[in-house]
Amino acid sequence: MRKQILVLAVGALLAQTGWTRDKSDDPKAHPEKEQSIGLGSGAAIGALAGGPVGLIIGAAMGGWLGDRFHHEKVARAESEQQAGAAQAQAASLGQKLNATEQQLTTSEAQLQNERNAHRDDVARAVALDVHFRTEDSTIDGADEQRLAELASFIAPLDGTVIRLDGHADVRGTTKYNDALSTARAESVRDVLVRAGMPAERIVVTGEGSADATATDQDVDGMALDRRVAVTVVGLDDAGRVARENQ
Repeated sequence: MRKQILVLAVGALLAQTGWTRDKSDDPKAHPEKEQSIGLGSGAAIGALAGGPVGLIIGAAMGGWLGDRFHHEKVARAESEQQAGAAQAQAASLGQKLNATEQQLTTSEAQLQNERNAHRDDVARAVALDVHFRTEDSTIDGADEQRLAELASFIAPLDGTVIRLDGHADVRGTTKYNDALSTARAESVRDVLVRAGMPAERIVVTGEGSADATATDQDVDGMALDRRVAVTVVGLDDAGRVARENQ
């Protein structure tokens, strides 16, 4: 009976040591709390099981268990903190990614606008006319050189097409002028293809004398009507022209 009373007193004393300290929420603040609880519990159980020797062994085992419990509690708290930090970092990265995607979309739109504006500038800059002699569709050396330079400049620009509109003066029948204006446009096309311009990016039309402005008495005016108008257009415009001439 005395032994049991002694054991209970020792256990109560050791357990009280752990509970009378500051009850801080920080799991790292007082690791001896869990150790004291384990020590008291182990001592009481060891004493009941094996007397004084059991008391010592039980106390040691209880202290070890209490220490282990403390470390597991600290590790759990650190894991929760790390998980919270990881979630916050993921949210921050998500916001940055959304901002980057918005900036990319804006940049792509700006780039497309600049590309369209550049294409329009190029179209205005390279527009030219190739003139011909009466009832002729051959191209002289100077015009051939100009067309070769144009082809070398336009060929690398994806999305651009060269449009060739052939014309004739008012002399001759409608059928003859239609065929002659088409032959003139085809002659220009052949020069461009030899210079490296893809044939599928060239649109050829024959307008005949429909757009002629000079009368058959105006020799100088008729010389301006005998021409092929060379312009640079986009793919959409080229498709529209092709459909209109089918």
